[in-house]
Amino acid sequence: MQNNVFNTSRGPAYDQEVDNKENSTIPSTIVIVNCFLNIPLMLISIFGNSLVLAAVIKTPSLRSPSIILLCGLAASDLVVGLIVQPLFIAKELKPFHFLQQLTKILSVTFCGISFATMSAVSLDRFLALRYHMTYTSLNTTSHAKFTLISIWLVNSLLFSGVHIWYKSEQFYISYGLVGVYIIISTIAYVCIYRIARRHQYEIRTQHQTTEAPNTCIQITLNVLVLTRTAVNTFVFYACTVFCYLPWIIYRLFYSDVYFKNARRGWVFAVTLVYANSAINPVLYCWRLRKLRLAVSKLLRKIQ
Repeated sequence: MQNNVFNTSRGPAYDQEVDNKENSTIPSTIVIVNCFLNIPLMLISIFGNSLVLAAVIKTPSLRSPSIILLCGLAASDLVVGLIVQPLFIAKELKPFHFLQQLTKILSVTFCGISFATMSAVSLDRFLALRYHMTYTSLNTTSHAKFTLISIWLVNSLLFSGVHIWYKSEQFYISYGLVGVYIIISTIAYVCIYRIARRHQYEIRTQHQTTEAPNTCIQITLNVLVLTRTAVNTFVFYACTVFCYLPWIIYRLFYSDVYFKNARRGWVFAVTLVYANSAINPVLYCWRLRKLRLAVSKLLRKIQ
């Protein structure tokens, strides 16, 4: 009799609960479509960022501090394509707890590394324009390499540590740090814009004079080149912010009360974040002529 009571307590209600759990592990159409979207983005990210890094390694003349910093960004994008996206696809198809946690830790860690590197790039361009006479001594290739190593070590420990040792409610610490990086980059580019406007005024003033010394002409040309590179890096920054913006909005304002079905759109927001890793190498080759030529030369050798 006791066994019958025990068995009835695990009757239809229990079977329904088991069915619900099993159905929750079956990928929905949205999940499958999202996984298929990630596959080409993953391949483009791996191929494109590998080409960029190989081109810089094969071309010593490209190893300026600014390009080295961009290589740090390409390296983090390469890790996203090689490791993070395959884990994300596996987690979406088979939502095991371990895969979910590992994907979350790696995603936020490399998100932090990308934004920290982008902040370093923006500050580098600000220093180049603000102190264009002494910039070569302020930021050398050794300084750029040390900056990248520091960014990877500090952010890896910081972001992964928050997700491992802190409770889930405190994960917003890492999102706050990403916000700090965005603010730093934004302030740097506002300052760059103001400096560029001032230099444009100075250039117009020089053209109005009958003669300008050769040194002034050379300084003007250097400033124009630095301004152009600052515009290029701003394009990279703007694209990164655009790709991360839906994800940031979701994490800041998502609530089951106001957005009951937002979970479906959330997976596409993550895919847009990963898409940034595939878009960046295309932007590098589009905006940086020397890098584009080096990549083209490398592709001809491969063929």
